[in-house]
Amino acid sequence: MSRRFRAPLALLVAGLVLAGATHTRTSPADAPSPGEVAYGTLHAVLLSPRCRNCHPQGDAPLHGDDGAPHSMNVSRASPPAGLPCTTCHRTQNGKIPGSPPGVPNWHMPPKDMPLVFEGKRPRELCEQLKDPTRNGGRVGDAVIEHLRHDPLVLWAWAPGPGRAPPPVSHAAVVKAAQTWVEAGMPCPP
Repeated sequence: MSRRFRAPLALLVAGLVLAGATHTRTSPADAPSPGEVAYGTLHAVLLSPRCRNCHPQGDAPLHGDDGAPHSMNVSRASPPAGLPCTTCHRTQNGKIPGSPPGVPNWHMPPKDMPLVFEGKRPRELCEQLKDPTRNGGRVGDAVIEHLRHDPLVLWAWAPGPGRAPPPVSHAAVVKAAQTWVEAGMPCPP
């Protein structure tokens, strides 16, 4: 799919996600708030392979655009018992399609930060995102700063050959996060 159509498609998906999550709304006064619409954009991105693969259900990362189980049979437990992620994942992407992606300090979220994106409904994921006990201790502006500056997050928009970036631009995601946080981090019903 061309880049020209990715952002509108992602916004359509985000709107459909919110529409499905808010099917009990019966009047224009019950329409999603700007904060809920902004969260819909975040949700669409967080369920993309670039985010979901490192935030899966369980302890084993996924890989590829199809979210296949990691081919090296690694898990969050691998570093103490085996090889760390950085054994294969270097500080930059490989140049050959299918080679390990890279960014400094490649890793999954730690076990004590059980933020799972895979398979989460909009409200479930929203509640996790705003819960500092499940999101790495981030509240409000810290969520925005994480999306704006974390090297692993930024990698998603430059994932190397053979991998699709998230369906919305990085700038649009940061703007959506700002809108969501400024609105009080509302979750869809």
